[in-house]
Parts: sequence; C-alpha cells; structure tokens
Amino acid sequence: MSSDTGVERLGDSLEGRRVVLGVSGGIAAVDTVRLARELRRHGAEVLTVMTQAAQRIITPLAVEWASSGTVLTDWSSGMSQLDDVDGVLVAPATRNTLASHVHGLQGGPLMMALSVARSRGTPIMAVPSMHHDLSTDPVTDDLVEAARAQGMAVVWGPDQEGKRKTVDHVEIVARFAHLLNATKKSRRSVAITLGATATPMDDVRRLVNTSSGRTGWALADDLYRHGHDVSCIAGLTTAPQPAWLP
Repeated sequence: MSSDTGVERLGDSLEGRRVVLGVSGGIAAVDTVRLARELRRHGAEVLTVMTQAAQRIITPLAVEWASSGTVLTDWSSGMSQLDDVDGVLVAPATRNTLASHVHGLQGGPLMMALSVARSRGTPIMAVPSMHHDLSTDPVTDDLVEAARAQGMAVVWGPDQEGKRKTVDHVEIVARFAHLLNATKKSRRSVAITLGATATPMDDVRRLVNTSSGRTGWALADDLYRHGHDVSCIAGLTTAPQPAWLP
C-alpha cells in the first residue's frame, strides 16, 4: 500500500475491470466503504454513483476515499464517465431503485447508469436491502422477477432483526466477479475434490489424512471468481466453506 487510500491486493478476478458501484438510500449504505475497498482488492477500477438519499447516510467524501475514484452525485457531473463500463453493482438496492429500473424511470445518474447498462447488455447485479414487510410484499416479488427477466442478477441477503439485510461485502464481490467473468470464452466446468479422506484398515480402524480443506476451498473460490462453473466434492473439512460456493 503506497498511500492512505491504498489496499492490499487479494486477487485479480476484477483486474482491468471498470465497474460502477451504485449506492441507493438504504441504511446498508454505511457498508459502502468496505465494499468499495473490497472491489479494489481484486483489481477493479471503481466509479461510484450515489443517490441523494444515499448521501444523507454516508458522505461522498468518504466514498471517494474508499473507492480512490470519481463519485457522481448529480446530473451536473460528467455522465460521459458511464462509457466503457464492464459491470454495474447496486448495493444496497432499495425497492424504489428496483421499481425505477424495471419501469425505466430516470430519477438521477444511477438510474441513467442502469438504463445504459441494460441497453448495452452490460452485467448488472443488485443487492436489495429493505424491511421484512417490504421484502415479503407480493409487489416486491413482481419487481424482482421483472428485474431478473430484464437481465439483472438479484442477490438477497439474510432476514434478520425484521429486515432483509445485504450479504457480506466479501460475498458480494465474489458473486459480482463471477457474474462479470462468466461470459468469458475460457469458462470451464470444474470439479474439485477437497478435505480429508478415510480408508478402512479393518472393521474397527481407518486411516484418515489431516487435510482441512482450506487449500481446496481457496482454489474453488479463485476459479469461481474467474467465472468458471465450479462443483465441490468435499470430504471431512475443518476450514469453513465460502458461502457463495456450491
């Protein structure tokens, strides 16, 4: 890390990728700093677009520091910066944002970015955040179904404390990287065996190796982030399985 805004590189699954990080007005916007820096840890160049509601939760200055890039907040900003974008990630995505996108409403630069991406076939992923009652409203189901039909990937988080929260920022970036890379011609279907295995010696005893599965999970994670279709065949493991892996 060469400066105050530097990050430790953890991978290259987003190397050379220019992505839009859309931030709408859910309380989960407080995690934008972590999310922007996680995107950069995997090589992404981040252009952030914030709604007016999001700016009441987290300041553009904090997001600019985290993303080490441009933050668009209004129509007066240079909209030409939306050109040559490889993917759009909206986190958090409020129900209003989903509805506006589905119906083509242009309430600000974020909605413009989403419309441009949809028209060009650019990958879009949304991570909704809302109260439980809103998430279970049949209208929300209709909006999500319509958004998916239009090509948007929608990733729901856990239902906790009366709210549908966003998933962890590490998982968001892993899933987003997979979405962007899954269209590569080099994509393959890969099966990985991992973890400890046991071989019977007799009716009572058996030989077991001490593999924790950590290396196998790490390999599977890297392949997944690079867009491959990964299947994991796990034996006995002590290392935790990444939540986004099958």
